[in-house]
Amino acid sequence: MPANYVLGFDIGGTKSAVILATTDSTLRARMQMPTRPQMRDAETVLSELTDLARALLEEENISQDDLAGISVVCGGPLDLEKGLICSPPNLPGWDNVPIVSFVQERFHLPVVLENDANAGALAEWLFGAGKGASHLIYLTMGTGIGGGLILDGKLYHGKQGLAGEIGHQTILPNGPLCACGKQGCLEALASGPAIARLARESLMYGRHKRVLSMADGKPANITAEHVIAAAKEGDNFAQGLLEEVGTYLGIGLANVLQILNPECVILGTIAVHAGECLLEPVRKAVAERCWARIAAGCRILPAGLGIQVQDYAAVAPLLYRLHHEEG
Repeated sequence: MPANYVLGFDIGGTKSAVILATTDSTLRARMQMPTRPQMRDAETVLSELTDLARALLEEENISQDDLAGISVVCGGPLDLEKGLICSPPNLPGWDNVPIVSFVQERFHLPVVLENDANAGALAEWLFGAGKGASHLIYLTMGTGIGGGLILDGKLYHGKQGLAGEIGHQTILPNGPLCACGKQGCLEALASGPAIARLARESLMYGRHKRVLSMADGKPANITAEHVIAAAKEGDNFAQGLLEEVGTYLGIGLANVLQILNPECVILGTIAVHAGECLLEPVRKAVAERCWARIAAGCRILPAGLGIQVQDYAAVAPLLYRLHHEEG
């Protein structure tokens, strides 16, 4: 009997998920759980995630023999050769976690490890807005900001598998502290937590009523989702925050475009939810800071897979290996 399904483990700093898909790239089911890395060690989280995977298989009446393999997607840095998660900023305490061997020992299946942004780039290149592109940049925007590069029609990893860390370029010297330990990183200025922090820091100006009401009147409860929702409702305060964030993001992208000259940039997660409230200032900042010919030759798009981009990304590395590297 051929193996007709794949599992994807999507490990994030806020939440983690298990995704079931067919080998012909159709998403079948998903389950998610909070990660809470500040409260639990890596082994506890991963044990719960593997239990979640078994529960999903049981619910879908899929046996382990029906699986072609498992892909594990996580924010970097990763050691792809050794199969390790190596102290990602958004997973404190996850130091050299042997994720590949952990999953293999429990499922006895092939396991592919990939950086979440690289996986997102693969997903959009294979199935989404970047289909057919030869030179593509993908940014995942959530708890952190990661980048994936498709160059000359191939996923680019760099010497140590660390290429594409666009979120950790310095935008503001002496700016806010990033989870990576540096100051003024793009991630510290434009990620989900950064948007929430900017909103809380701006409360003193008294223009925050809509955002604050969405957080039940408690500044500590404000999230990026509240800011985006208020901006979409026409709230000037929230729109101004997203314009500031979009400008920072555009500066970072202009740096990358000037170096790599891609044909498209695809923005996932937060950008999909925010839409033009974020994309318009991004495009404006890129146009102001790039050579005109480079900017004109590059499309800046929301992820074509929409809110499902992370689910496709969770299974894309294994699907790519099954159908391209081995086919």
